[in-house]
Amino acid sequence: MEAFKGVSPHRPLNKNGKEIRIVRLMPNKFSAPVECELDHVVLDHEADYEAVSYCWGDPSITEPILLDGKPYPVTLNLLDGLNYLRREDSPRRLWVDSLCINQTDIAERNRELLKMRDIYKLARSVLIWLGDYRPFTRLHVKQVFDYVTTLAGCCSEEQDMALIRSIGYDELWHMHSQLQEFIQTREWFQRMWILQEVSVRPKPYMKNVAVSPHLICGNLTLPFSYLRAVDQYWVTNTKDHRIALPPICPSLSRMRSIWYGYQSIILDEEHSTLPQRFAWILPLVAARFHSTDQRDIVYATLGLLSVDTLPPELLPDYGKSAAEILTEYASFIITNSRVLAILQYNSMLTKELPTWVPDWRHDSWWPIILGAEPYGRAHARVLKDISALEVDIVVLTEVSRVGPRLENHDSTENSTSSWSNFFVDAEEALANNEPPVWRYSSFGKALWQLLLAFDLSRQDLHEPGWHLSVAEHVPPFFFRERSPPDSPMSEKRLQGCFLAETLATLEATILEKHLFRGMDGSVGIMCQPNVEPDEGDIICTIKGSYADFVLRKHLDGYRMIGICERNKRGGLAIGDTGLHRWAGTTGLNSFYEELWTTSPGRRILIY
Repeated sequence: MEAFKGVSPHRPLNKNGKEIRIVRLMPNKFSAPVECELDHVVLDHEADYEAVSYCWGDPSITEPILLDGKPYPVTLNLLDGLNYLRREDSPRRLWVDSLCINQTDIAERNRELLKMRDIYKLARSVLIWLGDYRPFTRLHVKQVFDYVTTLAGCCSEEQDMALIRSIGYDELWHMHSQLQEFIQTREWFQRMWILQEVSVRPKPYMKNVAVSPHLICGNLTLPFSYLRAVDQYWVTNTKDHRIALPPICPSLSRMRSIWYGYQSIILDEEHSTLPQRFAWILPLVAARFHSTDQRDIVYATLGLLSVDTLPPELLPDYGKSAAEILTEYASFIITNSRVLAILQYNSMLTKELPTWVPDWRHDSWWPIILGAEPYGRAHARVLKDISALEVDIVVLTEVSRVGPRLENHDSTENSTSSWSNFFVDAEEALANNEPPVWRYSSFGKALWQLLLAFDLSRQDLHEPGWHLSVAEHVPPFFFRERSPPDSPMSEKRLQGCFLAETLATLEATILEKHLFRGMDGSVGIMCQPNVEPDEGDIICTIKGSYADFVLRKHLDGYRMIGICERNKRGGLAIGDTGLHRWAGTTGLNSFYEELWTTSPGRRILIY
């Protein structure tokens, strides 16, 4: 916050009320200097303002505007936004965090953070500033927005077939790739804070322009609900007779999951506790969305939760370090819920943390399902004085040999050819399956077994977390596309549109990860990149968490090295159980639960 040092134009807010500041963006021509005036208003349904959702950009590079007649620094992205949002004939009442919150007053920042949920919920509208047109032109962005608007208007088989015939397949795929490229250049879609800024709005995904947040690029506007409609109808809810367009952006589907979870889980306070809801929301958002301040990994989720019962020590406090905050929240979750599945979400990259404290940056494939955790079997005690966690473990095996770190080995062309042949063979084998039940199909099991059986010398062993997703979702990607009889595109060409994206995902999943062998003959792979096990490390399960952990001796206990996946556990060979990623229904789940009951355990400390 170096740029904000100096005399602040902000008058103090009423600390005991619901008073907030809004700015009046004064009218002027586009190229004129930006002038704003601060007003104090009561935060209720009568407050008349628009809330701006945006990315700050580089906080060290600023330009001054006039705020209550005094020079005040703003980042370049916000300056662009104010220029484009400004009217020529009348003031515009906005809530903008960097202008309406005194950035030099940490106590005020802490208090105002708890109001963010209501600020965005009660705003007349939410304006999502995506930046100016760069690196594209205005015409290019307009074509992308027009494409989304057109597709959002199609919600029936007759309409979408008529659309495809009118614009042609080539143009459809071309414009969709342009949309993907545009979204990839917009940092907003990866920003942690957008989750509460959008999810708390009433029905943000309904195709109702009056209530939808609006995406703004330059002077072009697109209802956010239109983008979600395209993602929902053309990507997610595809039918056997229709084209399934590639995903627009991974964060869109994650945002939708969060919004539905917000409605069905987060707001359902009768059937879950606050620490349970933290355990559900943090893994879902932290690894997929970005924040420049690691403390915001936790604080950006507070607006999604009802935090009236939050203990005083967990209230927002930017005077604490990120390590302090993450440790306090992990202790709160574990002590009050014994949801030990959160131990899987540590990237092992934040060295200041005890190894049992998740930094939430590892995107584990194993979900936390509220109400499905084995609370009765889990022992957990946080020893704050020595920053340790006491748990019960069952040792499975030890690391006997450490293999290489996986790196690129084949050209994209060779890899594409190999995988393409495999998928074509699979398609032919599935020709008589109507309707295919992908999740429990023989194909899903065969794919799982095949990927785990690849020759390690070819470095083709991939993290099983990804395999589970592939076994469920690759077949729809490759084989559900059905074009009308007069289609100029062959099905093989449609399938090929997904191949490069799938291979890129596969490559990104395995790179920089270490292989190893266990003394029980199992072959494993570390789930976190650049985390190397050592010979003699123990592989264990922690009672209460369905995963294999790699631990290394430290003092009178252990340090957690990471989590791993192995191709067999005892007599259970992965692929023989109809596995899929929802933990509550898998044979692997039962394997762990039986293991905890029948095997001798050890109570240890993890530092």
